[in-house]
Amino acid sequence: MSNNEARRHALELRDAFALEPTGLVSYQSNGKVIALADDATLQRCDELPATVDINRVSSAGGQIRIEGHLGAYRVSVTDQQGNSVTHRGDAVLDLNQNPLLTRELLPPGYFHAPPAEWQRLELERELENLVGEFDKPKYFDYDASICAHGVNGKVVCNQCIDACPAEAIFSLGERIEVDPNLCQGGGSCSTVCPSGAIRYRYPNLRDNGTRLRDMLQTYRRHGGADPIVLFHADSFAAQQYLQAYDNLLPLAVEELASVGMDLCLSALAYGALQVVLVIDAEVPSSAQDVLRRQLDWLHALLAGLGLGSVYVTLCRADEALPQVDRIDLAVPAIHDMPLQKRNAIYQALDHLAVNLKPTADRVTLPAGAPFGDVIVDAGKCTLCMACVGACPGNALQDGSNREVPELFFVESNCLQCGACEQTCPEDAITLQPRLLFDREIRNRARALNRDKPFACIACGKPFAPTSVIDKMQEKLKDHHMFGNQRALDRLKMCDDCRVADIVQDPEAVGGQFDPLKGFRQ
Repeated sequence: MSNNEARRHALELRDAFALEPTGLVSYQSNGKVIALADDATLQRCDELPATVDINRVSSAGGQIRIEGHLGAYRVSVTDQQGNSVTHRGDAVLDLNQNPLLTRELLPPGYFHAPPAEWQRLELERELENLVGEFDKPKYFDYDASICAHGVNGKVVCNQCIDACPAEAIFSLGERIEVDPNLCQGGGSCSTVCPSGAIRYRYPNLRDNGTRLRDMLQTYRRHGGADPIVLFHADSFAAQQYLQAYDNLLPLAVEELASVGMDLCLSALAYGALQVVLVIDAEVPSSAQDVLRRQLDWLHALLAGLGLGSVYVTLCRADEALPQVDRIDLAVPAIHDMPLQKRNAIYQALDHLAVNLKPTADRVTLPAGAPFGDVIVDAGKCTLCMACVGACPGNALQDGSNREVPELFFVESNCLQCGACEQTCPEDAITLQPRLLFDREIRNRARALNRDKPFACIACGKPFAPTSVIDKMQEKLKDHHMFGNQRALDRLKMCDDCRVADIVQDPEAVGGQFDPLKGFRQ
């Protein structure tokens, strides 16, 4: 059977695949339009149909602030004296030559339409159709419990906020908030998120991966050879490639930036010869930057497996696909695609590593990659465990419930977010981006530092690492509150014994202590 015939069966399966539905985001609009321009340009609004309800607002000589979305816009105009007036409406018609909003994905209901562009943009039809209730998919899920945005009052990870082309993500202290009304499904947020706290829902990772696996299985079962998976957000671009390559399997996505390392590596593990992401004119430049950075990390992983960068590549619709050699997979993967991106990446890498047998047990990754090691300087670390409390991925763990104070690390959990590095009071932590191909070692807890427990000199109970007590004595020996040996010895006592000794010491805290009356000078 030919590749074309095998592909036909695979595409039939793709088209019949039932995707899990996502929620809806609703907009209610009464069609009230706020038009913004200088006074002369605003007169052109007379040319628009009388059925369009327009509030003309001069933007000349004032500061303009536009907030909101379809059905709930607020436009504030502040004059040179600081007086501000707020106008409310359902849509914004920006008639200025240069747009007042410059984000790459504009909110629903905002139209940048200089008068010369009205006919091309079919503005009259757009404005007349603004009345009613409108729905769009909810593109994301957010799990705050695994988010690395903020820890202990410090901002650690801003990747989703920086990547969002719609400017729909905001910081709320130690977590983030996504405005579903502003979100346009760009997908960059889920792709850059190191923990998987933001997940793309249209469709979700499990559906995309399962559909991809089943397409490849169907293609092979019907005699197809060397399948190339092509992710695209533009059907015209895909059609051009379909005519040129009979072994190409196209998979449409809402936005190309939603395709990350999870899907690309899984495609190879499921038996694709090559993965191609087609960039079209509608892909925002920030999304292209996100994809290129992801591919930098992914290409480093592929190099560690002995594969060149051409096995996962970005192309434009007018470019020929690079040639690749056949990948020697003994058996393509058949595992189910998990919902969590890190699990999906690890599953795919483990399958590829077993089949391709990399010569090294690890690969160094570029800075910023979401996998890696934590190096602890044992000479500086006091085992205070501040890093454990800060770690959002539970990669750093407190082993001190044992008799010996220990700091443990599980590399597969590490996001390389830097929370531990920023939190460490001793500046004892360094990040090292890398990936271990051995799953057992990657998942195993290993000790980064350990110390002898220090026993209270009064009762003998272990209560702190020895290094902590040694450093406290060294730092406080010249302090006026520890000017005698008895005061210094209290540093070697547990909490209970220290309090008891203070009560019994008439010179404690620089004064005499009466158990009934307290301190007296």
